[in-house]
Amino acid sequence: MKKPLSLFYSAFSIIFLSAVSCTHTNISSTVLGNFVSAAPIDAYPRGWASSFVIGDTAYVGLGYNQTIGATGRITDFWKFTANNGWTQMAAFKGAARSNAAAFSVGNYGFVGVGWDGNQNFTDFYRYSVAEDKWERMADYPGGPRYDAVGFAVQGKGYIGSGFNNYWLNDFYSYDTASGTWSKAPGTSGDFSKRQGAVAFVYKDKAYIVTGWNSGGYCKDMWSFDPSQPAPWTRLADITNTNSSTFDDGYTDLERRDATIFVNGGFAFLMTGFNTSLVTSTWGYDINADRWTRRTPYPLTSRSGAVSFTVSGRSFIGSGTDGNNTFDDFDEFQPATLYNSNSF
Repeated sequence: MKKPLSLFYSAFSIIFLSAVSCTHTNISSTVLGNFVSAAPIDAYPRGWASSFVIGDTAYVGLGYNQTIGATGRITDFWKFTANNGWTQMAAFKGAARSNAAAFSVGNYGFVGVGWDGNQNFTDFYRYSVAEDKWERMADYPGGPRYDAVGFAVQGKGYIGSGFNNYWLNDFYSYDTASGTWSKAPGTSGDFSKRQGAVAFVYKDKAYIVTGWNSGGYCKDMWSFDPSQPAPWTRLADITNTNSSTFDDGYTDLERRDATIFVNGGFAFLMTGFNTSLVTSTWGYDINADRWTRRTPYPLTSRSGAVSFTVSGRSFIGSGTDGNNTFDDFDEFQPATLYNSNSF
């Protein structure tokens, strides 16, 4: 089986971008957005963990740690609130794994697929907040895979894309009421196969971007609205392919194993890998379909991190640089100027 290239990073140079001087009336886009130290996860450092959000609580678990057992995979799960930090919850019921997909619907979280370094999975599990309990549900019907994306939109969950001996672009929807899967329409044609992409949801639409396949790093970005006859809509590319000038500066958006989160009307893309580890941060104006640079990620460069927004506050952490895994988390404040003394 082809293994993720990100597990075999060689030495990388860490790029630190210095902030330019500015005034409040002339703020450079490269220094808008501050990072503040938050509580590290009270457990193993890890990369390629899975996460979902229910209400004002984020749930993070699974993943890879190079020091653990034969496969380096983990089953523990933790919940996080902005006021109380981390609390351990029931361990994942399935086999230890990384690169799994996750989403939440109502008061339940769902996690499935992924791999343990040797095999890919199709099994799929539901977590009950009320019972602090995992239960196995109907297996994912699209076949074993890892590096897929998961999201929930308009009351249903979706898992798709990823890798299993070859790159994939199919999606399947999960009906939480009936506990059944069905194939989602409209994912063929120009929709690029990919693994290691990111997805987010905003106002009843899902968005998918980044990732890579045999042709290189994916430049196409898509929105998904299952209420429409043609649910997938192609958005502006994330590299310079348009004759207009808006994308002339899109030089380092393409990447894999990144992380993304929504705060206000923007999605923020951070970390990841593209020939080397990426530190640039980009903010996506969802309504305008345009990207602008924000403060580069100032900590150890990494991929396979997780991020989430709870109680209106956004956090990013964990991940790997190819040799080490991390347990640190930091809060990103999108409307605040960068201050290197925040750590």
